Amino acid sequence: MNIIYSCFGGAHSSIVTAAIHMGYLPIDRLPSQREILGVPFYDKAQNEEIGIPLHMGVDEKNNVIYIMGLGHNRDYYTKMTYEFYNEIMPSSKKNLLIINVTSLLNNSTRLGGFMSRRLNLINIGRPLTVHGILKNYNYFTKLVKEVKGKI
Repeated sequence: MNIIYSCFGGAHSSIVTAAIHMGYLPIDRLPSQREILGVPFYDKAQNEEIGIPLHMGVDEKNNVIYIMGLGHNRDYYTKMTYEFYNEIMPSSKKNLLIINVTSLLNNSTRLGGFMSRRLNLINIGRPLTVHGILKNYNYFTKLVKEVKGKI
């Protein structure tokens, strides 16, 4: 199974969700700020990466985990990704799952992401994104548990 966790910019919520899935972040407790900031690719996405899947790794059941920012064109990129996948892997239509994690965001993460990624105010924005992630962390772990239960 190929699993893509998607969000708006591909810098925060999809990264954290994929990191929980991969075991880079704990599923049974709240991580520290340092643990979140230590996740590969956290708060690093660039605008030109929108719509491009980024490989995060392979989980314990050999599912391939990706993240992808979809920007304002969520429907377009989602449809295009499914169509492309079905074109190159026609016998594996049910082996791709794109999960939208945008609903897990809160205003702290949104504002922090805007400040860090758009305004380049990383010293202010990045800690704000972590604050927002920690505030909603139980939603991230709940989603990962649901996904792992489905596959």
